[in-house]
Amino acid sequence: MSASPEARAGRPRASSRETLAEAACELFLEQGYHATSVADITTRAGVSRSSFFNYFSAKGDILWAAFDERLDAAVESLRAGVSVREAMRGIAADFAPDSLALAVANADVMGLGEELERERAIRQARLARAVADRMRGDGAVPLRAEVRAAGVAGAVLAAVWDWAEAGPGRSALAGVLAEALDIALGAAPTAGPRHPLP
Repeated sequence: MSASPEARAGRPRASSRETLAEAACELFLEQGYHATSVADITTRAGVSRSSFFNYFSAKGDILWAAFDERLDAAVESLRAGVSVREAMRGIAADFAPDSLALAVANADVMGLGEELERERAIRQARLARAVADRMRGDGAVPLRAEVRAAGVAGAVLAAVWDWAEAGPGRSALAGVLAEALDIALGAAPTAGPRHPLP
């Protein structure tokens, strides 16, 4: 049995995860993060509550899901022996504006300032631990590894915030991150100054 012309034509259907993220961001903008419930999100998205929990464990996870996947991949890369700079570059590779970028750019409107800062600190600490472990594995003394790792993790999150606040899509996150890593690692710049995308 072939698909109907309507099913084949036009825009591809978004996944439930994307639909939920879009619905959540709309609601966060309209009524604020704290006033929005999971039920509000699932109603807006037209999916069941159980569908929501197939993708997210809490409403805050909607904002961080894509970043967390990249963070997990970076941690695994570090454990596999990939260089710190290369593992961090993986976080920014082909990073498109998403729910997190929208939340950072609209934190005041969404009432998300404290929530974002708390969640940012958790991820920054996790990344710093992984980077420090990698550096110690390369023979760095513990103090140097901890301090440099904190700088690297801070650079990653600062780059995401700088990119999002400047208007995600105006420049590539990879360029902002390269600049931030150069600062954190005390290296000569690996890239020229950031330029907006054409």
